[in-house]
Order: sequence, then C-alpha cells, then structure tokens
Amino acid sequence: MKISPSGLEGAPNFRDLGGFRAAGGSRVRPGRLFRSESLARLTDADLAQVASLDIALVYDLRNADERTRASNRWPPGKTPETVAGIDSLEFEALSVFGWRARIADPTFDAAAACHWMQDAYAKMPGLFAGVLVSVFDRLGAPSAPATLIHCTAGKDRTGFTSAMVLLALGVSRDEVFEDYLLTRNRRSPEALLRTLVGPDLTQQSPTTRAAMLTIADVREEYLGAALHAIERDFGSMVAYLALACGLDSARSRRLRLQLLE
Repeated sequence: MKISPSGLEGAPNFRDLGGFRAAGGSRVRPGRLFRSESLARLTDADLAQVASLDIALVYDLRNADERTRASNRWPPGKTPETVAGIDSLEFEALSVFGWRARIADPTFDAAAACHWMQDAYAKMPGLFAGVLVSVFDRLGAPSAPATLIHCTAGKDRTGFTSAMVLLALGVSRDEVFEDYLLTRNRRSPEALLRTLVGPDLTQQSPTTRAAMLTIADVREEYLGAALHAIERDFGSMVAYLALACGLDSARSRRLRLQLLE
C-alpha cells in the first residue's frame, strides 16, 4: 500500500523520501526512509496504511515533554523500536523551542523572527551531529529496517536531519530544498502554528501573530543558514559528515548500498 501524495489524514506531513535522484544516476529506494510530524493524531485508516509500511525503527526527535503530551499511535502489534530525541538543556536553550519566550517581547516582529530562525538553524549542525552518527550507522547496517524520522511538526528538526541524509546520499541541493519546502504544501504555517500553540491565535497582536507565523513557516533561508554554517565551520558538506557525523568513506558506501537503487 502506498501513502497518498497528500500524506496521512492525521499526519499530512508524512512522506516517503524515496525517488529522489542521487549519486551516480541512482535513486533513493522507496519504502525505506520516511519523515513526518507527530503520529499522535493518526486515524484508524492511517494506522492501516502505516501497518503496510513495516516501519521498525523510529527516530523521535521530540523532547521528553513533547513525547509525553502527544504519544504516537501505532498499529496493533506494530510498535517499532524508538530512538528518543535530544533532551539536553543546551538543545532546549538554543533550539526553536525558545520562541515561546521570545514572542513575549512586543517588539519581536516577523523580521526579527526570521533572523532568529536562521540563527537557530545555524546551530543545528552541532546539536544534531550525535543524532546523525546514530542515523547513519543504523541506516547503513545490512539489516537496516524501514525507518521513520519525525518531530512535532515535521519541519525543523526533521527537516534538517532528513536534508543531511539526502545530501549524504548524493541528492542535489535543489532536490533537498524541494523536499524541505514541500512541508509548506502539506501544512500551511497557520496549520503548523495551531499544532504548536493551539487554536487561540486570534488573541495575539498582529505583530506577534506575524512573528509566530514566520517561525511556523519553512523558508529556503532557514535550511540555507544551516548549510552556510557547515561550510563556514567545516569547509564542505563531505567534511562535516565525516568529521562531525562519523560518515567516512566506508560508512558512506554502506549507507548508499542500503538506501540507493
């Protein structure tokens, strides 16, 4: 069973990363790597579709509080192994979670929010290096199962991590950005914001609402800030993946053997 191009009813940002053109004229294998938002709102029909995918490994990039407040739903008898996200104080302080404190400042407008998001993304290569070490090791193993990477909205933490995997497979930057920006078509900033803060958006001032919608958006300059930070600090994507994420030439070959066709 294939997932509808519009995703799952309870997780419209769910999608298969298969099909992208990659290194040497190959393509990413369908049915091996998925990305998504939280699966807490899956319908029974969604569960039937998920069951058909045989996902056996999940990287849940949410923090402990998020995982407790919105536990994923899984088909009966199909609960996968889950690798928990980052729960460090450093991550909490530097990541996009900090926007809740920033919007209390009445001068924090859309322009400030855009700059702030770029700063947050620029920190992701360092914060997620450890996660990527594990992701690359597990995905490159001979017995690697179908794997899902997700967070709450499926746009920032998941977007960065998915982009790094695709780039490691030799997918072009243009196609990586295409996948990253697809989230906007799956979930509008307004819908994403309702997921994050609830339905009471009309209670915010126009300035604060504009800032919040900017944070809930996906923009090329956000992911671009992460890539710029990698080039600034490591010189190249290859160097970052090797030095920070443990993806040396041997591991890279194993990863591509498992995920490309």
